[in-house]
Amino acid sequence: MVYGYLTIDEKEEGNNEDKLKLEAAAKKLDIKFKTLVEDPQPNRIDWKLRELNELIKTMKKGETLATYEALNLSRSVTQLLEIIEALAKKGINLHLLKQNKIIHPEELVDTKAFLETIKKAESEYEDKRNSEPVEKRNLSGVPLGRPKGRRNKSRKLDKHLPEIKKYLALKISKASIAKLIGCHAQTLYNYLEDKNLLDGTEDNEEGTED
Repeated sequence: MVYGYLTIDEKEEGNNEDKLKLEAAAKKLDIKFKTLVEDPQPNRIDWKLRELNELIKTMKKGETLATYEALNLSRSVTQLLEIIEALAKKGINLHLLKQNKIIHPEELVDTKAFLETIKKAESEYEDKRNSEPVEKRNLSGVPLGRPKGRRNKSRKLDKHLPEIKKYLALKISKASIAKLIGCHAQTLYNYLEDKNLLDGTEDNEEGTED
């Protein structure tokens, strides 16, 4: 069984277009949904508070959750990680119709396939989450240099050092690593600088928040 999913937020533009894209892609791939869930809550809301959570709970092992692209599930990489974990635990396939990519449960827990899914999602909305925070900081006159007390804050990340090194080795973006360990991206960047763990190629997500 295939269940379709998309968010329908009346306050945002382009939702009808999102539904048309999903239906057109399903028709092209000859996919018939048992149910198409049109979630009234926007994808910026915690997924556990949306109909997506209830849908996953009712689905069974071997069934497929289909959406147009990963962005339809969540705008947050951290949230997307949680959704993928929930799907993998229940043995549910994830079908991204835009790329016609079916990700099976065993692939969701496989490091390489897992990271490919995350990176694809990041590329879909990195412009939305990168430009706005930087502009706000510039307009507010907040200094972009090293903050006071930075070293004390950075030392709090020592307990996460093994995780940080693992994520860096897997080429996960620094902004995503910050979300995974629960700190601000700038705090992580400062910590990496203190520990000489920067690779010299700053990604554009540093110092941003959702």
